[in-house]
Amino acid sequence: MQVTQKNQNEVLMILSTINKKGGVGKTAFSFSIAKDLDLFLQSNDSSIIESIYPDKAKISTRPSLIDNCVYDFGGFIQSGVLDIAQASQAIIIPCTPLYNALLKTIETIQELQALKVPLMVLITDYQSLEEKEQASSTLQSNFTDLNFFFFKRSKIVENSMRKGLSFKELFLQTPLSRLHYKTFITEYQRLLDTLTQGAINERKHP
Repeated sequence: MQVTQKNQNEVLMILSTINKKGGVGKTAFSFSIAKDLDLFLQSNDSSIIESIYPDKAKISTRPSLIDNCVYDFGGFIQSGVLDIAQASQAIIIPCTPLYNALLKTIETIQELQALKVPLMVLITDYQSLEEKEQASSTLQSNFTDLNFFFFKRSKIVENSMRKGLSFKELFLQTPLSRLHYKTFITEYQRLLDTLTQGAINERKHP
């Protein structure tokens, strides 16, 4: 994985995706965000990212801190994870509405709050408005200053990893895919806009 030089006027981005709970969409969202924003991708967990994102993705037990990179982390056990999270413009925390996922997400947020990094909570894989509202209200009752994004259950998450295409690439494939994934992509674009604009880009790298 080669690190390219950036112009001085170009924004340098570091994003971390973290949750102690597995199966919430961390890798799929990390991969898609990295590809759609033309960023590197590193992970400390086994996955197919090196084969679907060649020359830009790397799996390592101890990822290195570089500019313009998305980090896909399973938890805080490995050395260096919190240092990279601290250096991030934002920390992305996917979470499903399942009870155990919410408990693990609360634990995750409690450990990350001290870093003073903006937290982007993605409520993923919900099937009903009731599930969506219950998940968000549970987290909001425990924390303030969380940024919420909502992604209803969609085949786009599974298809992204299976086909090696980002969410936006899948959306643009056919007129049918544009129709089928429209709601998901609208929220995903809002996430990308939030990550690339505004206050989070004003954070200084250590």
